[in-house]
Amino acid sequence: MKNPLDPFKFWKRNDTTESPSASAAQSVKPARAPSTSAHASYQTSILKDFIASVTRKENPVVLDLGPVIGSNIEFFLNLGIKVYMEDFLAAYSNPKYSMLVDEKITLNEQQFFGENFDYADQFFVGLICWDFLSYLEPKFARVFVDRISAKMKPDSFVLGFFRTQKAAGPVPLHKYRISSESFLEYIPLDRAMEIKKVYQTRDVTQLFTEFNSQKFYLLKHQVLEVLLRKRSPAPTP
Repeated sequence: MKNPLDPFKFWKRNDTTESPSASAAQSVKPARAPSTSAHASYQTSILKDFIASVTRKENPVVLDLGPVIGSNIEFFLNLGIKVYMEDFLAAYSNPKYSMLVDEKITLNEQQFFGENFDYADQFFVGLICWDFLSYLEPKFARVFVDRISAKMKPDSFVLGFFRTQKAAGPVPLHKYRISSESFLEYIPLDRAMEIKKVYQTRDVTQLFTEFNSQKFYLLKHQVLEVLLRKRSPAPTP
């Protein structure tokens, strides 16, 4: 299991620092983002509910799938929440996980999961997906959600953001700095990826089969913000 105090995973204090990402293979390689990508601030309607739900747990531990932002770590620590950071898209884009199958570049899922997200089952009470699932091939998104769901405790919570509109070509990627429980800063990265799937509420519930939907909210910039809760196991007869 990864040590949350590992300086390369947890205690990076430079707010502008993100985990290093190698050049990606053609199938998942992030393109250079257009120069028009803007730094913006948007309201979040569900983050406060996610925080309230998680902080009610004893010794809460959350997994954040975005690039490391020191102020986000401090935000959660000040609330008594231990947070693990996994720069998901950096790992997903790493060419070492690509292989050629039937003359098509494909993600080596066995190697990818063998070297990433190596946590005990039922370890986390919270998961922050940001908007990254929208950039995955739908088939792999289902595989990833199934794998990561096993790491979540019963009655745990997922905060996610899903793109609801398709774009022509790659769109700029962002990392997300928490300004408060009500606002997020969208900080552009020098990368862009194609939106592989747009999600509506039904698509999200079908993706997270072990979870019940708690709240959905369509933000003004056409991003669907969701809060999900993992079901507890059925009682033994």
